[in-house]
Amino acid sequence: MRSESALDSGTLRRYREAGEWLLRFKGSDPAEGDVERWLSWCEADEENVAAFEQLQRDWQDLEGLREAPELIVPAASRDRAHGHGFLGSMRLRHPAGRLGWAVAAALVVVAIIGYQQWSHRPQGPQTIAAAKQEPTTLPDGSSLLLSAKAAADVDFTGVDRNVALRPGGEAYINVHHDKTRPFIVQAGAVTVTAVGTAFDVRRDTGHVIVTVEEGAVQLGAPGPNGPTQWRAAAGSQVDYSEQTRTAVVSSVDPNTVMRWRYGELAYDDTPLETVIADVNRYSTVHVVMRDAEVERLRFTGTVFVASIHDWLKALEAEYPVTARDLGDGVIALQATPSTAGTPRR
Repeated sequence: MRSESALDSGTLRRYREAGEWLLRFKGSDPAEGDVERWLSWCEADEENVAAFEQLQRDWQDLEGLREAPELIVPAASRDRAHGHGFLGSMRLRHPAGRLGWAVAAALVVVAIIGYQQWSHRPQGPQTIAAAKQEPTTLPDGSSLLLSAKAAADVDFTGVDRNVALRPGGEAYINVHHDKTRPFIVQAGAVTVTAVGTAFDVRRDTGHVIVTVEEGAVQLGAPGPNGPTQWRAAAGSQVDYSEQTRTAVVSSVDPNTVMRWRYGELAYDDTPLETVIADVNRYSTVHVVMRDAEVERLRFTGTVFVASIHDWLKALEAEYPVTARDLGDGVIALQATPSTAGTPRR
């Protein structure tokens, strides 16, 4: 079901008119003239009936209303079965079965609009942590996917939509378009502002890296000479250094940079220290390295986050390293004693 703000003015007008008819009928014994005028309204435009039919189909999927099928049963049929009910008290004096159906459809209209307003109501601040690498739907309909150990503080109670990414985390955000409410991500000293776009924010020690997949974002952060702004469009990456207060803007392939969303980490002649740092960010295990020579080893290949233990076994077979399980999800990676100091790669 589209949000109310996305409906064209004609359809929205029909929704509201249907709601007005419902309020006129509910709790009273409508006059014959009211019934006839309402029937004329239904017959005046085929789009009125088409809208009711579409709303009936959409209503079936709305959470919270699944258990109320009586709302779309024709009034005449329900009255014969129960003799009372929400619509039964209306006692419309008209033999046409389609009138009962239309009244029910109007109820559906108001129920759906009410549901939309309820589902987009302001919610208090909350903290979101990664849950099985699955995206979280935010109060405005945006989606937030966090890396395995990441957490973010979300606050949509004000004029803006605010997400604060905690240190060491990474977040992929697909923003629901709303030009009246900017979507703001705070990552350390960096503020990322978007209206409707898809982008990734990674908060490392001393660095904030923003990669844009769709649309564009505005970045603001302290610069060498005061507050500075950068604009990044789709296919761009901004790497901001909190130490130098400068940023490097480059062109990247977002699909490659964001493969972590699918549990894949790809490398080409990359220091093992960097690979392990990513493993610790994107998986539930924590690998510690105790030898500088191990950190300097170069790795080329793909790491699948769901099978880190298998990857470590393969690493032991190809490199002079040994992995020891210390329990509680911690694994120590160190140089194999017989080859310590003489790495093969």
